Amino acid sequence: MNRIYYSVFGPYILKFIELKNSLGYKYQDAGWALASFDHIAMEKDVFEIAVTKELADEYCKKRPNESDKTRYNRIQILSQFARYLSDLGFISFIPKLPQFKSTFTPYIFSRDQMQTIFKVCDELAPSPCNHNTTVYAIPILIRLLYSTGIRINEALYLTCNDINLHEKYLVLRNCKNGKDRMVPLSDSLAKACEEYFMYRNQFPSIRKENWFFIKPDGSQMNRGSAYRWFRRILFFANISHGGRGHGPRLHDLSYPNLNKIQTF
Repeated sequence: MNRIYYSVFGPYILKFIELKNSLGYKYQDAGWALASFDHIAMEKDVFEIAVTKELADEYCKKRPNESDKTRYNRIQILSQFARYLSDLGFISFIPKLPQFKSTFTPYIFSRDQMQTIFKVCDELAPSPCNHNTTVYAIPILIRLLYSTGIRINEALYLTCNDINLHEKYLVLRNCKNGKDRMVPLSDSLAKACEEYFMYRNQFPSIRKENWFFIKPDGSQMNRGSAYRWFRRILFFANISHGGRGHGPRLHDLSYPNLNKIQTF
């Protein structure tokens, strides 16, 4: 369901988000961020289609209980929107991104832990009451994140056409600066992907989407489902979890580690 925007920027916000989505960007949070900007514009009775410094400064103020990362992300969205308006001829002030340094320490999995995680993945089974589950794709997802270092969102938005098993690489679409990026696959990972493809192609899919990671009905695996299975895997692998926001996180699988296992 599309949001409704009430200020003079409303139609341009909708077109901006539509443009970003059409280019393959994952712009789930842009609607929320620009709705806040839209509200400020309404309160200030803005009638000119241009992001002024005064308007940007008001929007960019740090909010109560707001993390530095959240503030950085919403200012980044406004900055991109201001550039979009400027390209259309509505010269706008482009806010400077604040300095942001993450204080999060990634969890580095040991070789023994990863061996256990892979074993648990291969022993997962669907519930007797629910066969339309993402569990079938979890073993290859965990291996892909660990081996290639790509992010979970990048993995979930892969299509079958993005995986080249003959030349052993995958393609990430619309990365930074709107460019595609090729990521090599190890021999063992390429073989694991091939086995998953064979199994995946037997699904009685009723949808036309071509996502690589799917449920048996063809629908795309989502991040929430991947995270829930990851938490379950950690439990069976006897790896403690510090609670939401403390990890280990799915992204920690992708973190550079000189001791990574080369084969599965």
